[in-house]
Amino acid sequence: MSSDSFRPSHAIAPRLAAIVFILLAGVLTGAQLGKIAPLIPWYRNEVGFSLVEAGWLAAILGIFIALAALPAGWFIDRIGLKRSILTGALLLAAGGIALALAETPVAIFAARLVEAVGYLALCVALPAILADISPVNWKGPVLAIWSGFVPLGFATSDFIALAMLPLYAPPAYLLVMVLLFVVLAAGALWLVSGIAVSAPAGATGGVSKTLSLPVVLVAVAFGAFVVLSVSMFTFMPTFVAGDGAHFLISAGVVALSVPVGNILASVLVRGRGAGYMARLAVFGFAVSAATAVPAFTLADPVLATVSVLALAISGALVASAQFAAIPFITPRDGSVPVAIGLVCQAGGLGTVFGPPLAASVVEASGWSGFGWFLSAVAVVGLACMLPILSRYPAAKASVADAPRTP
Repeated sequence: MSSDSFRPSHAIAPRLAAIVFILLAGVLTGAQLGKIAPLIPWYRNEVGFSLVEAGWLAAILGIFIALAALPAGWFIDRIGLKRSILTGALLLAAGGIALALAETPVAIFAARLVEAVGYLALCVALPAILADISPVNWKGPVLAIWSGFVPLGFATSDFIALAMLPLYAPPAYLLVMVLLFVVLAAGALWLVSGIAVSAPAGATGGVSKTLSLPVVLVAVAFGAFVVLSVSMFTFMPTFVAGDGAHFLISAGVVALSVPVGNILASVLVRGRGAGYMARLAVFGFAVSAATAVPAFTLADPVLATVSVLALAISGALVASAQFAAIPFITPRDGSVPVAIGLVCQAGGLGTVFGPPLAASVVEASGWSGFGWFLSAVAVVGLACMLPILSRYPAAKASVADAPRTP
């Protein structure tokens, strides 16, 4: 599923516009995942949810990814990318509008479930169509940027909540969030409608021909990255709020450093092949493994701050390199949506199981043990990426010989 490396000059502008709108729609898709967090006190005090129920409301979208991203990738491959994006956008919009208008717990959860189905489709179909419509030299950079759609989405929802909630009721905030998504998704769909995809629906080999060893290894390594990243950002505010010398900056500022890794990776992978991207991921995991323990054990706040920033940025570098590699490691008769589905499902499982596992480590071994836990997870991810290095040379990407495993 590769686009030609050569595009007539008149086709570049609409293609670039489509890519930009898809990326922006992706950020607003991620924002639908994060929009519940600022409203948890409201759902508890005004709607009557318990803290556990509010937590489930926030987590449903991510749980769908953990349970069904791989089957969703297969289904998207069968019905086609454009139809999948349209269906996912309609479901996410319908669920989001219903959520803003819902007043009872049953209606609220029903609306969120509709959103979850749309979110699942978009999380697989949007990066898949980015890989399809991007010229070869753009694939890596575009997917590297895409890999940050969830943290950027969370930041977007937080900023909009900060601006709106002091002045407007939560339903108005929820409605604005979904309407912003609708505008960007509609623009993306309109722009993509004039661009041909490289393979018709159902033209690839499906799951069996997609799950090559490199694809599986990248998926497992991505799951390791998610366990590391989600665990770190989940418990960092608690660590910062504790006693003793910690960081010179807040946990929120550390989170804002993540796009630095995404942007750096997008620059580094331009025109590169799978071998280079795998090496970049190995480097990122190595930095994460080396900085996790100092970040959560050093008493010197300067060194601890430098360590935690390196940990956050190197993690983003890993995720970006892994996503950038997907089109190049997918077998020629395989399916990029299926490969993305597997990677997303591994990440979803990491999101579900990572924080509870990390919490048990903190309770048993304190923050020092937490740092060693993060370092060990990074080593696991690094070990998964190493076999890929021998399969792919660190060469430039091209249409004719973009490295893939048959």
